[in-house]
Amino acid sequence: MTSDDDDALKARRDKLAAQLKAHAPRPEAKDPLSLGNSAAASAWSLGVKAGSEFIAAVIVGGGIGWGLDYALHTKPAFTIVFFLLGVVSGIWNVIRATTPKGGA
Repeated sequence: MTSDDDDALKARRDKLAAQLKAHAPRPEAKDPLSLGNSAAASAWSLGVKAGSEFIAAVIVGGGIGWGLDYALHTKPAFTIVFFLLGVVSGIWNVIRATTPKGGA
């Protein structure tokens, strides 16, 4: 190989490297709310858990109250009392679920 061949080969290699660099995929900016981010996934998980625990407690409390009212023929008395107990229980569950664990 001659010096001209080496120079031509180097020029082709540099041109190819520049073309490859131009077509390389660029890293996308991370969306802080995307679930690929572990902190965002953890926050979403905690929010869904807290919401579902609150809704479940209210539904269970209201259902128990309605069942007692239906069985004992007392119109809204137990429904109201157990619905309110479900709301209190739901709030307590949300507080427990969102309070950081561990001591100082």
